[in-house]
Amino acid sequence: MTKRKYNYEKYLGSSKKLRNFLDMYKDRLATNRAYKLHLVKYFEYLKIEDVDKYIKDTRQLNKKEKIKYLDGIERDLRKYWIELNRQTTGKTPYVWLSAIKMFLIMNKTLELDDVYISMQKSGHGNYAITETKTPTREELLRIFSYSNPESKALFMFQLTSGQRIEQVIETTFDNIDMTKNCPRIYYSKTKQKYWVKTRITPEAKKILQEYIDQREKFIEIRRKRGEHLRKQKLDKNRLFCMDKSTANCIWSTMVKNAGLYALDPTTRKPYYGTHCLRRYFLSHFGDETWGDFFSGHITARNKEYRKYSDERLDEEYFKHKDDLNIFETQPDISDIREKIEEKDQVIVEMQKRIDSLEDKYSDLLHELVIKKGKK
Repeated sequence: MTKRKYNYEKYLGSSKKLRNFLDMYKDRLATNRAYKLHLVKYFEYLKIEDVDKYIKDTRQLNKKEKIKYLDGIERDLRKYWIELNRQTTGKTPYVWLSAIKMFLIMNKTLELDDVYISMQKSGHGNYAITETKTPTREELLRIFSYSNPESKALFMFQLTSGQRIEQVIETTFDNIDMTKNCPRIYYSKTKQKYWVKTRITPEAKKILQEYIDQREKFIEIRRKRGEHLRKQKLDKNRLFCMDKSTANCIWSTMVKNAGLYALDPTTRKPYYGTHCLRRYFLSHFGDETWGDFFSGHITARNKEYRKYSDERLDEEYFKHKDDLNIFETQPDISDIREKIEEKDQVIVEMQKRIDSLEDKYSDLLHELVIKKGKK
C-alpha cells in the first residue's frame, strides 16, 4: 500500500497561525505530529488555499458577519466530521476534533462549543480499535517468571501504581517516598496536565528495593551495550534508566517467553502490551472510583479527592493493597467461611425451635393457671 504524502510545506510555509499553533506543542512530539497531520488533511480536503484568511478572530466581526462566518465554519466542520467517521475508526476522528478545536480557540474563532459537543456525541465512540486483553494473576506469574530484578521492579511498579508506562519511565527518586509502608508517588504533571498522587504495594516496594540495591549494575550493563549508538547520556536520576521503547521491548520478550504473545489481526498490535498492567490495576483495585483517582483518570470525584490529606490517601490505598498482590497471596479461607455460614444457619434453625418451644411452654403454663383457678 502506497503511503499518502501530504503537502506540509505548503501550509506550514504560508500560514503563520498554523506554525505558531504547532510551536505550542514542540516539546510534545507525538501531539505535534498528530495535530500537524490532521490539520493539514482537513485543509487539503476543503481545498483551503490561505489558512490565515480562512481562520478569523470572531471578536473583530460585527454580528451579521460573525453569524455568516461561523455558519460556514460549522458546515465545513460537520462535512469533514461525517467523512472522517465514514473512512476511519478508533480515536482518529477525536484526535482531529481536538486539533481543530484547539487551533480555532487559540486563534479566537470562538462560540463553537455547541458544535464540538454535538459532533462528539454523534461520532461512533472514542475507543481503541486494537483488541486488548487483561491478563489473569496466573498469566502474570508466567510472564514475571522470565523477568530479572530490573524488569520485575519496573512492571510491578506500573501494575500497582496504575500509571502509563511513559510516566513510570520518567519517574525519578524525587517522585517517590520509600519511607512509607505503601510508598507515596507524586507526579507534578502527567499526560492530563495535572498532578497525580498514587502508591505502590508493600510487595512492590520489596521488589523495588531489591532492584535499587543492584541498580548500578544494570545501568553499567545498559551503558556498555548501547554506548556506540546512544545519542544522549543515560539519565541516572531516573529510577529506571531506559526509554519507553526499551521498556516495551523488554515486556514483549517476557510475554513471548511465557507463550502468551499474539497480535490483533487488524492492527497487528499485541493483545498484551504494557498497558495491560494498567488495565489490571483498574479492574482489580477494590474501589472503582479510588482506582480511577490513583491511576490518574479524570472523574467527577477528582476535585473532592484532591482535597484529602496524604494520610487519607494512604488509608484508602491500604484498604485495597492486597487486591494487587501477585506473588504474595492471602490464605484461602473460602472453606472456613462456608463452614461458618453453615453453622450460622444451624444456630438460626435452633433458635427458631427454641422460640417455638418457649411459645408452647407459655401456652401450657397459661392453661394450667386457668385450670387451677377453676378448682
